[in-house]
Amino acid sequence: MGLFRRDKNTNKPVIRQIIDLIPIHLLQRVIQTHQTDKYCHKYKTYDQLVALMFEQLFRCSTLEDISVGIGASKTFIRDLGLEQSPAKSTMSDGNRKRDYKVFESLYMNLLSYYSHLLKKHSYRKTIDEI
Repeated sequence: MGLFRRDKNTNKPVIRQIIDLIPIHLLQRVIQTHQTDKYCHKYKTYDQLVALMFEQLFRCSTLEDISVGIGASKTFIRDLGLEQSPAKSTMSDGNRKRDYKVFESLYMNLLSYYSHLLKKHSYRKTIDEI
């Protein structure tokens, strides 16, 4: 799988390079604002973000696919900044309990943060082009 492959210039898997595009201060700010790590000991907002990104990038259809995929190797887990591959039940609880608005806020903050790049390179089609 291409996302596991390491780029020879950075020696990081592609998925890690994508995660690195999220400035940590933006993530910390939305976590603090929404208090999504309050009372969470193991499955933090960052862990859920990584699992959700993995799910989308690898087109996983089940929580087991995510858990097994992330747990492919200890090196990969470490590369993703995780302590362990999340269990299915842990992800299920996190998806049920954690407010989705933290990810919505992160998305909006990322749009704002990268707006100067988005204006230069308009990738969005206008309604007339669709």
